[in-house]
Amino acid sequence: MISLFLSLMLSPEVIFEVQAPIRSAIIAQEGVLYFGDENCRFYAVDGETGDLLWNYVADDAVECRPVISQGRVVFNAANTLYVLGAADGKELGKVSYPVADTLRVSDDPWAWNDSSVAVHDDMAWFALLSGDIVEVDLTGGTILRTHPARNYGEVASGVDYLDGRLLWVDHAGELVALDIEDWQEGFRTSLDDRIFAPMCINDNKIYLAGRSCKMYCVDCEMGEILWSSFSQDPTTWFSGGSVVVGDTLWACTSDEHTILLLDKNTGAFKDLLPIHTNGYTQPVKHGNRVIVVATDVYTLGTPDARADIVEFDTTNNKALHHKQLSDGVLSSPVVFDGVLYFGSESGRVYRSILSPR
Repeated sequence: MISLFLSLMLSPEVIFEVQAPIRSAIIAQEGVLYFGDENCRFYAVDGETGDLLWNYVADDAVECRPVISQGRVVFNAANTLYVLGAADGKELGKVSYPVADTLRVSDDPWAWNDSSVAVHDDMAWFALLSGDIVEVDLTGGTILRTHPARNYGEVASGVDYLDGRLLWVDHAGELVALDIEDWQEGFRTSLDDRIFAPMCINDNKIYLAGRSCKMYCVDCEMGEILWSSFSQDPTTWFSGGSVVVGDTLWACTSDEHTILLLDKNTGAFKDLLPIHTNGYTQPVKHGNRVIVVATDVYTLGTPDARADIVEFDTTNNKALHHKQLSDGVLSSPVVFDGVLYFGSESGRVYRSILSPR
């Protein structure tokens, strides 16, 4: 009876709908969900009631992961950075860089999500579609500096901030560390791989998932590749990102329809668990659980669209729950206060109450 009750609790319900696919990640703070859609709109929605709190119209489709910082919501779309008041959606800043580049990450075959912004204190950094990195003062909404791309093209990994440095992987697969004080590169490490999944940074190591079926672990300080590890299937892509639980890296694969478990320190193979469809969203942690929302990318936009929500127990690497959904999902989920939220290709925001951790 208990297992049946917990299984029923996991069934997703629709709490909000928009008129376009939702491909940005959903983030949550104090019970409010923030996300964008393909119709150039950005929303704040009450996660409990599903009520719309405010919305904002951007100039381009919003396909990134927003950031909440000091009462502001910050996100980028194409070559523009937006800064809004988190409480009311008031535009606090809008910075557009005058470049002609229009090729987005989602214009690349089998990629859907834009690069994402990094925020620290009153500063933000984002990648233009050309690959240039732009520094913005959030208080004044002004561009301070740019770092020209050595390798022209979009930055699909997103930009991350760590201990006074910016980290990103450029279009040619070079991992770059840029010091924000002297604006000089600390290292540039060639992976010789296309990286479309967001970086996972843990314990001073950077974990990167490549299109060549390889995972990479790089030292944050020197940029040294500590290890690399192939998927069990050499035809698959690492496309959805990864998460660390304890000493284990959980990494989503695409065509293999699995989540791969590796020792985070050595890259040694631990396990390969089914997620049933393509892992194009980031896995999320919930206590000692890992949750994956995978989707069949070959049926997107058709009546046969399908997603699979799988919850794993990391203490024994067993699947606790598996639910199927007749919808496509390219929006990375979030867990807030014991509830899983994610957006879908049909424009629906789903809520799924999780079992106790």
